[in-house]
Amino acid sequence: MPFLTIETNAINKDTNLGEEAAALVAKALGKPISYVVTTVRAGQDMTFGGARDNKGALITMKSVGFGDKAALALQLTEFVVRRLDVEQSFVNVEFVDLHAADVAIGGRLLG
Repeated sequence: MPFLTIETNAINKDTNLGEEAAALVAKALGKPISYVVTTVRAGQDMTFGGARDNKGALITMKSVGFGDKAALALQLTEFVVRRLDVEQSFVNVEFVDLHAADVAIGGRLLG
């Protein structure tokens, strides 16, 4: 519980991307890294600005509570721009605030 998904039309040659993204999220949100789940879907058939040639990313960040969303959006954007060589203007971040009563880890509800 935080759940981070990165979808991109860029090719991911970075085998540590998921682990390093998890560390970034855990630190930024002050949550145990053992709760963080990351999914990276690279090489997707996606368009940004109406064109497949534009390299970008759609980041979905789900969590029970957030601190400074603006700061986290910038950190996530800069991270994928650096690591995936995508254009910053084509990086989109969606935040989904989860209710603790709707999230379970290991079969136990958080709220």
